[in-house]
Amino acid sequence: MAVHFGWKAMLEIPDDRCERAKLFKAIDNAFKAGDFEALCKALAGSERWFDESMPFELGLGHPLEYAIYWSPAAFIATLLDAGSNPNYEDHAGFPSIIAALSTERPDRLKIIGILLEHGADPNMRGVNDWTPLHYAVAQRDTEAIRLLLASCADPTLRTRIDDFETALEGADQASFEAGASLLREAMSRRG
Repeated sequence: MAVHFGWKAMLEIPDDRCERAKLFKAIDNAFKAGDFEALCKALAGSERWFDESMPFELGLGHPLEYAIYWSPAAFIATLLDAGSNPNYEDHAGFPSIIAALSTERPDRLKIIGILLEHGADPNMRGVNDWTPLHYAVAQRDTEAIRLLLASCADPTLRTRIDDFETALEGADQASFEAGASLLREAMSRRG
């Protein structure tokens, strides 16, 4: 069965489950190794594989999102330098910065910094209509809040569903004083 993804690419997804598993493993291994050329080969030589959703049948999503979870930080920068969109659409609610915040990677702040340096929107919306600041508050991550605020994340943004709250209101409700303090200070500077 031929599956089209992207504007010029065509990748044969094997009907045989063992062959499909081998294809997935080749792609997964290349991501984990940060091997740009191996990914290009595994993804059938698409000219823009780094910014096209990968075949649905393989369950991989956008290459940058997969890299955020599984690849070395330097490889994430390589994808972005090649033209991967740091503001890719993610219907599951995990656009790039929120995806990075959701990981347990010890280098996730570095990854967030790389994303921001490459134009990721610090106010992108994701799960629960949260901005990255909302997500960082939910995780009680003061360092992520500092990084986001330093990158012009807007602390006044409210969710557009549920409680229609700002990240500060979420921090106050959760008794997260360190986060609330950072957000109050940022809001006072905005005037």
